[in-house]
Amino acid sequence: MAPTAKTQRLRPAAKAWRAAAVVAMTVLFLGGTTVGDDDWWPFSPWRMFSTSTSPNGAVRSTFIQVRTANAPEMWAQAPINPDSVGLNRAEVEGNLDRIARDPAMLGTLAASHAKLRPHEAAWIGIRVLIRNYALKGGGPTGEYRDDLVAEWAAP
Repeated sequence: MAPTAKTQRLRPAAKAWRAAAVVAMTVLFLGGTTVGDDDWWPFSPWRMFSTSTSPNGAVRSTFIQVRTANAPEMWAQAPINPDSVGLNRAEVEGNLDRIARDPAMLGTLAASHAKLRPHEAAWIGIRVLIRNYALKGGGPTGEYRDDLVAEWAAP
């Protein structure tokens, strides 16, 4: 015969705080879904899972180009990652509206890059672009269009 385990009941206080936690999480998730924005993560609406791209539309990809002190006349693509600028690309993408209104914000990327990579040439200009890759029948056509979001130049 198997030993029987004694059932332990939760006390009213333990039940109350668990119920309060469930109610709070429910309110946060519902609030985030209805009025929240990406800043509310993990309670934000997860738009990347709730939208799709038309098979004959375009896929958008954000990137930056920089001008350096060593080559001030040339724009070169640069990575957006914690090793290069201290931020992930999603963090920049989440602020595109703010960056478009205030391109001076891009100066912080140049300053971060200078601190993280002091052995590399200083960035004297940054521009944020969105590349729109054209689709046809759900596949790439090879065509794309770049849209300038913002441009910053060192003072």
